[in-house]
Amino acid sequence: MKLEIEKGSFGYIKRKKKRQILLVFLMLFIAAAMFITGLFLHKFDKSNLCTMLAILMVLPMAKFFVIYVVLFPYKSVKKERYDAVREKLSEETILMTDMVITSSDISMNLDFIIITDNQVLGLAGKKKQDIKYIGDYLKKTLEANNLDGFAVKIFDDEKQFEKCIPDRNFEKNTLQDDALKIIRTLVV
Repeated sequence: MKLEIEKGSFGYIKRKKKRQILLVFLMLFIAAAMFITGLFLHKFDKSNLCTMLAILMVLPMAKFFVIYVVLFPYKSVKKERYDAVREKLSEETILMTDMVITSSDISMNLDFIIITDNQVLGLAGKKKQDIKYIGDYLKKTLEANNLDGFAVKIFDDEKQFEKCIPDRNFEKNTLQDDALKIIRTLVV
């Protein structure tokens, strides 16, 4: 089973959580194997290089576990919802889904982000998120990367979000791809 998936793709949160917990247990297994091997090689003396390496395995294990904890409260978008939004979009429109974005202050969950030639539309994944903060954060991040031509609008109501989905055709441009890359760097 392939566990790696591109950020912003359908099913990302679900697969990322599986991958992170698998890596936690893998690191734990490797650390235990190193420790036990060191004990056998050094006549059950804990003061050896293998023990030190086993202890150092805690660092990547902790990193994987922290990412799992950040993602734990969030769920992937249902296939029916994803398909319903996807079919409303033109070919040139970029659709991202299943995103958890962290700033220095908070974690933000977005079910969908739509990137057109001149706007970024998002749908918050959880109620009671600070919609204005999310929009401002994305806007500032795009502007900091010289993409200040995008209007950013985040919604917490799915019906309002669907009303704003652009049905027009436009020519795909490099700014869209640049915005996609920048937003992907924000996703956990």
